[in-house]
Amino acid sequence: MKRFFLIVVATVALFSCNVSQSPPDGQTYGVPDEDGVRIVVKPNKIFSVDDLVKAGYKKSKQFDVATVPGAVEVWYGFFNKKNIEVRIFESHETAMEFGEGPAEIISKKKRTGLIGSSVVSPYPAYAIVGNVVMLCERELKTCTDLVAELP
Repeated sequence: MKRFFLIVVATVALFSCNVSQSPPDGQTYGVPDEDGVRIVVKPNKIFSVDDLVKAGYKKSKQFDVATVPGAVEVWYGFFNKKNIEVRIFESHETAMEFGEGPAEIISKKKRTGLIGSSVVSPYPAYAIVGNVVMLCERELKTCTDLVAELP
């Protein structure tokens, strides 16, 4: 009986430690959405482009922040030979408020080709990582591989 009680207490304690608060929109932190194109992680972290570079991101070109409202820096670069555009905001809340909508639009964007074929956006997925919005080339894994290298 003691053993059963200890197992129950240990299980409850472990579960309690792993429960995280969900974002206001109901998205669970750290879990991709049902389409596998969006993830929100590390909401309490603040990252700089230097943090991304230390994790292996190779910045290539800096864009004018005037084109991305609310952003303090915008970079185009690479990680594991795949393109990732990063949009850095002052806080996670600002990234969610100003970065999520445009990232959603970009990830769903299609345009008609010359012969009527659809051309899919080069960034069909995105990650919101603390104060950073990452636009991911080809798939969400492009960004989650970089996220795995961040502190």
